Order: sequence, then structure tokens, then C-alpha cells
Amino acid sequence: MPQNPNLYGQPAPKRRKNNAALTSTLDFTAQLTSLLNVSATSTTSAASRSRPGPSKITNDAAVFKSRASREARRDNKLSLKDAPGQDEAQTLASTRRKMEEKARLYAAMKRGDYVSKENEAAPLVDFDRKWAEAEEQREQDDESSSGSDDDYDGGGDKGKSSENNTDGNELVEYEDEFGRLRRGTKAEIDRLERQRRRGVLGAEALEGMAARPKAPTQIIYGDTIQTLAFVPEDAENMDALARKRDRSPTPPEAKHYDADSEIRTKGAGFYKFSRDEETRMAEMENLEKERQQTEEKRRALDDKKQARRQQIEERRKELEGRRAKKMADNFLDTLAADYGGRESDGKDETEA
Repeated sequence: MPQNPNLYGQPAPKRRKNNAALTSTLDFTAQLTSLLNVSATSTTSAASRSRPGPSKITNDAAVFKSRASREARRDNKLSLKDAPGQDEAQTLASTRRKMEEKARLYAAMKRGDYVSKENEAAPLVDFDRKWAEAEEQREQDDESSSGSDDDYDGGGDKGKSSENNTDGNELVEYEDEFGRLRRGTKAEIDRLERQRRRGVLGAEALEGMAARPKAPTQIIYGDTIQTLAFVPEDAENMDALARKRDRSPTPPEAKHYDADSEIRTKGAGFYKFSRDEETRMAEMENLEKERQQTEEKRRALDDKKQARRQQIEERRKELEGRRAKKMADNFLDTLAADYGGRESDGKDETEA
């Protein structure tokens, strides 16, 4: 292991100075130029003397080209992946659900009820314009067919066609879906009627394709008087109901607890009654008698205890009276003795 000489106080060796010191920047530039010229000359002479070898760039290009060809061959191969195991019934059910969802969306688009979401583009098909173009084409076809019929019929039917156009532009009153009286031409009324029928058909189709169950139709909303409650349809059924209503109520069958049906530990106060009704009633009566006797004995004992408490209370009061009387007598005796001693002392002082 080499040792560091600076650890033991030895001075580090001094670096040797470069003898090739440059006096100025100009000298440095001249020396550098001469060195570059010398290196270029030596390289040219060595290249002329040596045998030319294969180019490194050519080898790299060949390696790259072979690698690219291998990758192209690997990409051209058809890689087959096994489909995940899935039941055909599940696939069919999921496909059916997707198709039903698409059918519902398409029906909503045809009715004009579909509203695109925030980040969703508008539908590419304008169903309103499509319907208007179809109606216009149908009217043109009707007019062309009626015109051809007029050509065959002669000039007498031209007056009838003008009358039909006049009837179609005639203003009439009609009632809209909100119950309001409106004015419009017969063509507008027919167009509104077609829109209403189309909306009803679209709603029925959407309701038929919906996943949720259909709402019941026989539901009573609001205040309604059920007339069948007062005017029954079937008299025989009402008579049977009346007989059931008017008959006397039948008492239910007597059912009691069966102690043998359960296997468990009974308490200390448990009493097993008989299943026979008469025996059960006799046992109940005996228990009631025992209860009455127990209550009478308990009541007698309570009376004795109360009398004893009264006697003890009277005795205590008598003893307290005697004790108070004795204390009063002792106080009087002490007071009399003190008073007599004072009198005798006074007499002795007077005699002296």
C-alpha cells in the first residue's frame, strides 16, 4: 500500500516546470501551426505506404442493412393470438345489448330527441332535412303522376286540380295537443298530424326496446270515486262476503306451551301444566289457592312485625323519658349542693 509522504511532515516533491514556455500569443500560434503541418505530412506519408483496407463506414452500413432486413422479415410474419375463452352465449348477449342500444339511439335521432354530449360531435345525418327532402320528393312524384293523369283526361280536369290547390291553402281552425284553437292550412294540419303519429310510433318503439319494465296502466291517480264499491257487478259474491261478515266469530283453538317439546334447563319457579284442559284448570285453581294462603301468611307476618316495631318505639320513648328525668334530678341535686355550700361559707365569715 503506498504511503502518503505528507502524513509524516515530509514536503511534497516540487513539480517540474515546462521548459517550453511561450513568451507571447504569437509564438504559441506559430508553434501550433508547425505541429499541425508536421502531423498532416506524417499521416499522408503513412497512408501512401500502407495497404488500403476495408472502409469502416461500409461495414457499418452492411450491419445496419442486415439488421433492417431481419426486422422486416420478422414484421412480415403473421402473428396469431389466441382469443380469450368466452362463452358464445355471453358474446351473443353482449352483441344483442349493443345492437339494442344502437337501435334506441337511432330511433331517438329520427324523432329529433337525441342531444349530443359535451365532448361528443353532432350526428352526421340530419334526419329533419332527410325527412323534408323525402316529403318534397314524394309531393313531386304525386304532382308528376297527377299531371300525367291530367294529360290523359284532357283539359276538363285542370279546373279540378286548381280547386284542390285552393282547398289545400284554405285556412281552417284546429285544436292542438294543448287544447288551444289554432288557424292553419289543411296541408299544415296534415303535416302536424303526421309528426304526431311519427312521435307516437317512435315512443312505442323505444318503450318496446327499453330494458326497464313497462309501467302499469290500471293505476288510479288523484281523487277518484270507485263506483264498483257501491254498485257491485256480481251479486252472488257480495252475498257470500256479507255472510262471512255477519257470522259469529269463531274462537281460536286453545294452544298452550308444551314443556316436553324443548330440551333445556328449567328455572326454579317452573311449573309443568298438563295438556288436558280440565286437569290444567284444576292445577291453576290449586296454584291460586296456594297463592292466597301465601299472601295471608305474609300479611300476618307483616302485621306482627309492625306491632313489634311499635312496641320497640314505645319502649325507646319511655327509656328516653326516664333518662331525661334522671338527668334533671342530678342537675337539681348538684345545684342545691352548690347553693348550700355558699350559704355556710357566708355565715362563717360573718361570725368571724
